[in-house]
Amino acid sequence: MRYRNVLVAAVVVALLAAGTAGAVLTTGSSGQTAQHAGDRTVTVSGDGSASAAPDRAVVVAAVVVEGDDPAAIRDDLATGAERLRSALEEAGVPDSQVTTGEYNIRENRPRRPDAEPDAQYRGVHAFEVELADTDDTGAVVDAAAGAGAEIQTVRFTLSAESRDELRDEALTSAMADAERQADTIADASDLRVTGVASVDATSSRVRPFALDVAAAESADGGTAIESGDVSVSASVTVVYNATG
Repeated sequence: MRYRNVLVAAVVVALLAAGTAGAVLTTGSSGQTAQHAGDRTVTVSGDGSASAAPDRAVVVAAVVVEGDDPAAIRDDLATGAERLRSALEEAGVPDSQVTTGEYNIRENRPRRPDAEPDAQYRGVHAFEVELADTDDTGAVVDAAAGAGAEIQTVRFTLSAESRDELRDEALTSAMADAERQADTIADASDLRVTGVASVDATSSRVRPFALDVAAAESADGGTAIESGDVSVSASVTVVYNATG
């Protein structure tokens, strides 16, 4: 269609999770602006998505200490954190890829009002370990667990470059969906689409693959982890000019 080049200049890139497609046919008035120069407009919402194998993994490992003395908990957290960092370094993880995600010491609160906690305080120092090679995930999980850390989450995601590529694919798919709807509606209304008046896309979302850590298989003394694809979804609202 001749209006595709206009679309490239008009689109404001943003994405959101796939929603319900919709369409509106409106009749313009003689006071319309040049943007809506046609006698009528067709408004549609188009959806698209794209997926790919992850190229990044994030392991969240935490040192957890309980006790009745906050000062002692603080010291134990420091000792556990040093032990965890050393284990990760031995596993080949640079220190630059390890960042603190959470640090707190707070009073233990039992889940039931009539229950008594085993210790008065609970301290947590959680680290996020970002891996550029997803094949290293199992070894890093084993190293962290071997250092006494709790493995809280393992998720697989995409690098910024890969996200951009999938976003473009999802947008292309969403625009194709919008174009198909507009043509269908125009044909059913004895109209002809003549061009794009405006395009609106409002937010973005990447859906990483989150692993159930408890379901990870252990083989030959090591943890074997299989990941699923990461998906990006897009939704656009497009207003097309049309004539009868």
